Amino acid sequence: MPKHVIASVIVSALVWWWLRSSAAALACFLMGVFIDLDHIVDFIYNNRRHFRFHRFFVAFEFEVMENIFVFLHSWEFAVIWLALLLCVPDVRQPVVLGLFVGFVTHLGLDNLFNRHARWAYFLFYRLRHDFVAKYFYGAREYRKRLKHIRCRG
Repeated sequence: MPKHVIASVIVSALVWWWLRSSAAALACFLMGVFIDLDHIVDFIYNNRRHFRFHRFFVAFEFEVMENIFVFLHSWEFAVIWLALLLCVPDVRQPVVLGLFVGFVTHLGLDNLFNRHARWAYFLFYRLRHDFVAKYFYGAREYRKRLKHIRCRG
């Protein structure tokens, strides 16, 4: 999360410089950070019986979950959004552009730096695998997380 805040501040400043719109820069920042709210659904779903808020951030870094949905983390939404921006002139408002840039930046950073399966950030890939987390993590990351849990336990 702190990495997304730093990246969002930088990208939002660039959006402000590009569009000269404080609203677009704010929209970019908020989207770049708060897209992660979809992780709350995954955490609650996977920890119904043992919900501990202090484990929330650690869980996504080290633990193994049974299911991962992260509905907002989907390249399909970026493609739909881009098509709307290109095809519907009224949609090209600075705020909408700011939201789009924040969304794509967040997803791009996750795709580059998170250790997950190549197709993990495609909703159809996760749907095809019934949102089973093992397919989201990828074989190598899944084994690493299991090993980490065994060492701690």
